[in-house]
Amino acid sequence: MTLDQHLSPTDTVALADHPHDRFDAYYGRLFGWSVRRQDNRLFLALENGLCAVTLPKLAAGPVLRHLDVTGCQGPVLVLPTPHGPRVAILAETDGLVPPRATLPPDADLLDCGALVPLPIGPGLPGISAEWLTAPDPRQRWLPSLSAVLAAIRIRH
Repeated sequence: MTLDQHLSPTDTVALADHPHDRFDAYYGRLFGWSVRRQDNRLFLALENGLCAVTLPKLAAGPVLRHLDVTGCQGPVLVLPTPHGPRVAILAETDGLVPPRATLPPDADLLDCGALVPLPIGPGLPGISAEWLTAPDPRQRWLPSLSAVLAAIRIRH
């Protein structure tokens, strides 16, 4: 049995006892992500070269298709916000963190200590974070920030 089979976050028996521990182990140990707890929620701490590019969900289709076609797809979250749902594309900074002013107006870069909510089981669509493209234990690498920004700029 592999590590991802031991740590599958959908194991309902384990979820009933300690859901946060199960997801903390899944996201933290399996993917090597820094996970933080606040109240009864889990967050991905963007540090050690991990970042996220967010944009409105309605504008994300061409970007995600381009990343898929070029083989640069990775985990993508849908995050509810007061201004409508946004997608958060997880990426590796690859040493490049461009100035915010160089990003398209509807895109935002989260890095250096920002916290992104992580799904911890079935949530309510539009109310809690959910995976649009879940992380894959067989493919743990993330696309580069350069690739994600190139895909965003191509759609304009």
